[in-house]
Amino acid sequence: MTNMRASIAIVGGGAAGVSTFIAAVRRCAAKTIYVIDPRPIGPGFAFANTDDDILCNTSVDIMSVVAGNHWDFLHFLNAKGYAATLDSYVPRRWAAAYFRERFNQYCAVANQRGIDVICLPYRFRSLRIEGYRCYTLRFCEAAAHASLDVSDVIFCTGFGAPRVPDELKRYRSLPTFIECPYPEAEMLAKVSPRSKVLVIGSKLSATDSAILLCRERHRVTMASPSGELLSVRSRFIRDRRFVLDLGRLGNVMSRCSRETSGPLTPAQHRIYLRYIADTLSRYSTVPWRTQFSCAERCDDRLREEIAIAEQGRNTWQDIIVSFVDAINATYTKYAQTFTDLHPEFRRTIFRYLTSIALPNARKLLQLIDKGSVSIKRGMPITVAPGDELGQPWLVDWGEGPETFDAIISAAGFHLPHFTFDGDGEIKLDIDGQCGPETLGVSSDLAAEHPRLMGKESIWFVGPPAHSRVPIPNALSVVAPSADRVVSNLVALIDSETMQVTMCR
Repeated sequence: MTNMRASIAIVGGGAAGVSTFIAAVRRCAAKTIYVIDPRPIGPGFAFANTDDDILCNTSVDIMSVVAGNHWDFLHFLNAKGYAATLDSYVPRRWAAAYFRERFNQYCAVANQRGIDVICLPYRFRSLRIEGYRCYTLRFCEAAAHASLDVSDVIFCTGFGAPRVPDELKRYRSLPTFIECPYPEAEMLAKVSPRSKVLVIGSKLSATDSAILLCRERHRVTMASPSGELLSVRSRFIRDRRFVLDLGRLGNVMSRCSRETSGPLTPAQHRIYLRYIADTLSRYSTVPWRTQFSCAERCDDRLREEIAIAEQGRNTWQDIIVSFVDAINATYTKYAQTFTDLHPEFRRTIFRYLTSIALPNARKLLQLIDKGSVSIKRGMPITVAPGDELGQPWLVDWGEGPETFDAIISAAGFHLPHFTFDGDGEIKLDIDGQCGPETLGVSSDLAAEHPRLMGKESIWFVGPPAHSRVPIPNALSVVAPSADRVVSNLVALIDSETMQVTMCR
């Protein structure tokens, strides 16, 4: 039976928002469900791509937005005539179409069940707690729905603002500085023909940028402090044979946590390397040392890792989804023991967790071999901006100035935080700031803070839950998290109803 008195606001209409909406409809969690996002519901920002050269970085197997229906995306693609398999990497626009269709499908289901669905194309501004399960949402737009009263709120707002290196922030207003490579059509439109482009970053966004820019006959230098490319994988699927030892992983993570002062010691490196080696040896007949490249030059390492992936020797890729689940579960369990993953541990494992899809790795290597792409380690010491008259940028790494026609920041995105402001309202900080008034996330993904006298019905799914779920954004994490949050919300409502009934 639908919870006739409940009204849920889902703030964010991307993949996490759609998955949360579906879970709310399936569990009949409320009489009214509001979905709030200024963008069209479905793609969100992460999947609002139209270029077929922008691929999903996870395989079809783990991209369902319907919890428990693991192959839903595959069934969608096959029904549309797209010849995908579970390990396919498909263009992101197909994922966006899938999210839109499932949202519309469950809007129809909601209508059949007497659930009202209202989409509000507004930007969230703040939330005020009026009382227990009594919340007022305020929006940036001065419209008829400048505020909204609801009983439950689930934040699914995705990542925060693009990261821009401090030395470049002052140039954000210049036309030849592009602070984010997405939407990709806008990025490409801002770069003059046959340009020499500096891309800040060497991870996924930078790889996408380089591939698109070189396709349009630009030359690209990718630069980052590490000068290191991600690893390569031929698929990213869930293999349910792999059940990892959470106790041992918790021990490794706690001994290599951020609380450890300074860099990891050789002994600490050996701890997590031994864990990884033992895990791979347990589940694979391929010697673990042969699954990784130790080449020093990034192009040589990329070449070797492509060969390893093509030959099927990187069996680590089939443990990754289980590893993500294990890290998230372990962190939730041991969060009182350590505050965060140690930066070196995080950097090492994330090179493999966020690997380049094999098709894109091949494209990137071809561009490097042709001389269209070069990789530079380090960040500029001085930058002299170009101007609107076509003068180039002068960038110096301490070896003399180098000229570029445009600069693109592809350094990823900040993690979002929700904080109390001076008026006691909860606001979204998209610039990654985390102060004393920042809300925490409980083990059941609800808001926690000393100002909250008891459990409030304010919840987080996806990147907003990052302080409790260190790897929050893969759909294999998002869909179960969304279902879990809605289940917890319904249990809270049922508990409250039971208490009222008993009092009567």
